[in-house]
Amino acid sequence: MIEVQPGQFKRPTEGPTWNCECPHLPFQNLPGWISRGRGNKAGPTHLEIAPATTVGGLLKKVSLLGIFALNCDSEVFGAPGACLQFLEGETPVRTVELTYGRHYVDAGESTSLRRSVGDGTGIETMGATEWHGSEARVDLLSIDVEASETITRLRFCDLGTEASFVVFDVFFHFESTPQCPFRSKGGGVSLGELGSIIRVGDRVRLGSAMDQLERGILRAQDIDEARGEALTFIAIVTAATLEMGASRAMHRVQLDAARRLLGVTTLGDVAREAKSIVGQVTASLNGAGDGPSSYLIDRSLAIVARNFAREISDVDIAAELGLSTSHFRFLFKEATGQPFHKYLVGMRLERAREMLVDHALPVTEVAEAVGFSGLSHFSRAFTQRFGVSPSQIRKVAARNSA
Repeated sequence: MIEVQPGQFKRPTEGPTWNCECPHLPFQNLPGWISRGRGNKAGPTHLEIAPATTVGGLLKKVSLLGIFALNCDSEVFGAPGACLQFLEGETPVRTVELTYGRHYVDAGESTSLRRSVGDGTGIETMGATEWHGSEARVDLLSIDVEASETITRLRFCDLGTEASFVVFDVFFHFESTPQCPFRSKGGGVSLGELGSIIRVGDRVRLGSAMDQLERGILRAQDIDEARGEALTFIAIVTAATLEMGASRAMHRVQLDAARRLLGVTTLGDVAREAKSIVGQVTASLNGAGDGPSSYLIDRSLAIVARNFAREISDVDIAAELGLSTSHFRFLFKEATGQPFHKYLVGMRLERAREMLVDHALPVTEVAEAVGFSGLSHFSRAFTQRFGVSPSQIRKVAARNSA
């Protein structure tokens, strides 16, 4: 069970606030701490944070709720604007640099964010607030804590750029008891990510996406809306399997699905039929089934999804799961149909494709951001996977955004 404890830090008497209600995080709705930056040159350079109370168990993650960040228009992609130091007493244990374009973007943009950066961090937009007459996006930035780290407090540091950071709340996530061996029911997968999930073979995130589909169907306003949501989801899944070389019989799935969904009359039946159809199409992703080894593989897939851009290996993950490397390799290939390194490279390439298409970023920056040490290796692997070079993808994306 994960128990969340708020962090304590010195706040100003007045400043931006964000009022919300969330049963999962204890938001305090108090004025936020503001770093220095453009328009606030005399602001503080760092913020000291400690858990409000000590909870037995392992610290698994810390989350910062705030505005990340204001006045970023002059920053360069990949440049660090702030950092978070993990400390044991006064001794720094690890420093996580927060870079523009990966860990934060200009808070004046209305685009909602929900992504894993690949280095153990993730960001999710929670809403917006008003500050100095303008609307600013409010995000939740989360950073994983490694099992070997003993953390007693945090230090958020401004690195002197034009960007200003606002911190409303900080949360410490403790695993107070051993983790329950049941798959998480969290959502948050976008349809744009679904094809990548299928191509990579990430059955954990596919499970989350299917749970999210079911919740969406059950909240639909009428039966036809529910059928439409289901068919859209099924179409993306089948298209991805065809890209992977599935047989021509897959072309019939959409029509058969439409007929089956027209034959049901309740939202619950639509959800059940949709999950059944997707389950049949993606049966190859379910490998080892639902036994104890399946739970271990799901844990490994979740680790890779959060850390794909870092230097990780099957040796590291096997050790974290308490398995021998050879046994882990056997279980992983049995469950995913591919060796660990091939799976990891596939995830990096899928994320790189998203960055090139969505942001038209320089190829060298994308290669480095997803974990490739050499540009030639990245370009060769990318072209082999997608049949087109990363520079060609970038040119098309830049032309479309012009």
